[in-house]
Amino acid sequence: MLDALDRLTVDWSDLQKARAQTKEILLALSEDKDALRELLERSREEEDLFDKCEHHRLLDKLVIYDALERGFRIRVHVSTEDHRDRPHDHRFSFTSLIMRGGYRHVRHQLVGRPEDIPDNVQDDFHARDSDLRVEPRFVTNEMAGNCYTLHHSEIHTTYTTPDTVSLFLRGPAEKERSLITERETGQVWWRFGEDKEKAERRGSKRISKQYFDELTQRLQGMEVL
Repeated sequence: MLDALDRLTVDWSDLQKARAQTKEILLALSEDKDALRELLERSREEEDLFDKCEHHRLLDKLVIYDALERGFRIRVHVSTEDHRDRPHDHRFSFTSLIMRGGYRHVRHQLVGRPEDIPDNVQDDFHARDSDLRVEPRFVTNEMAGNCYTLHHSEIHTTYTTPDTVSLFLRGPAEKERSLITERETGQVWWRFGEDKEKAERRGSKRISKQYFDELTQRLQGMEVL
C-alpha cells in the first residue's frame, strides 16, 4: 500500500480520471489498517506532517501523507460534536471516503459578490454581515463506504453524525482563499492557506502530541485502525 502511494501522481485537470484514481487508492488504504497505523505513526513523529495537523470547531484533521508535488495530500478527518450550517468552497479539488458514520451533504449555488469581503476577515470571530446568499441545489445522504469527488468551485456543507471518520485526499491549491458562510447569521469570511493566514489563527489550530494520541486512541476504539 505504501509503495502504491509513493508511486501515485494525480492530475486534477482531468477530474473524471482523478475521481477514479483517488477513489481506488482511498478504498485500498481504508482496507489496510497496518498501513493506516504506520502513516499515523509517521505523522506524529515527522515534524513537517505533524505541523499540518489541525483542530477546528467542526473537524479534526490529521495529515498522514503529503505529496503535493505529485498532486495530492491525504488527511484523516474526525468530526467534532459541534455542528454548524456553514456552506463553503475549498481552495482545491478533493476526494472523500467515509470510513465510519455519515452525513447529509448539501450542494449550493452562490448568489452575490464575494469580492467585496476584505481579505483580513479570516475567521468566524471577525465575520462580516453580507448580502451573499447560498441556495441549496441538491442533497445526498452519505454513509460509510461512500466516496465522492468535489471540484474546488463547488459550494457545499455537511451535517455529520457523531464520530464520523473520513479519508480525505486533496489536490494542490488552485486559488488563494476559500469562502465560508453561515446560514443562521448571514455572515461570511475567508479561509486562506497557511502562507497567507493570520499568525494567531495558525497558532489556534495547532494540536499537541497528547491530543493527537487521544484522537488515534478514539480511532482504535471505533475500529477504524
